Amino acid sequence: MEKEQDWFSTWFDSPYYHLLYAERDEAEAASFIQALQQRLQIPQNALVLDAACGKGRHAKTLQLLGLNVDAFDLSPQNIQAANTLASEDLSFFVHDIRVRVPKHGAYDVVFNFFTSFGYFDQAADNLLAFQTFADALKPGGILVMDFFNPTYVLANLVREEVVARGGISFAIKRWEANGFLHKSIVFSDQGKDFQFMEKVELIGKQDFIAYAAQSGLSLVDLLGDYSLAQFDEKTSPRMVFIWVKK
Repeated sequence: MEKEQDWFSTWFDSPYYHLLYAERDEAEAASFIQALQQRLQIPQNALVLDAACGKGRHAKTLQLLGLNVDAFDLSPQNIQAANTLASEDLSFFVHDIRVRVPKHGAYDVVFNFFTSFGYFDQAADNLLAFQTFADALKPGGILVMDFFNPTYVLANLVREEVVARGGISFAIKRWEANGFLHKSIVFSDQGKDFQFMEKVELIGKQDFIAYAAQSGLSLVDLLGDYSLAQFDEKTSPRMVFIWVKK
């Protein structure tokens, strides 16, 4: 079993992670990013940053919308895969969201998509990540962060299920404990047994707003799903924050 404090650096680098989540709705994700661009009206050739970019597919969508994109991820294997998409206006690098990016103060928009946050045990690390985002932005720049709505997730939690992918049956259990949403993933492959854990903090709306305020960011809007409907605490599956750097 992977150590909890290391889960995000080991599980995200595992081929089984990408197998399990291979059927995520990429069309919905692309539609969401396009809707954000229509709402924000980011100028063509603006410099944007995709923080915690995975294998880079969403960064590629941003680039296809006419933006100059830098993107990073903690996983070297993710960045190795993402580099197959790289071009003159789309570049990737390995980086930790708690550490200042090289082009500080250069970006028009920073994106943090699809719950790529909340993995740390210490609130101080959450604040460091927000400071990284804010430091990367120009004055007047925009931070867009997409995170699950804890109220909705807990009310609709599927506690146990088996998911079949690529001939492997993943037995999944989910539970809430100590302010985190935990997920156990157990499976066998080629005669070997595996267990991975996910643990994401159940960060509420007010905590996000507080982290942002401490980092010099002002809330502009809060949306509740990928169609950009307004946020409702009980019924919205997502929290899509839009902040501006003071």
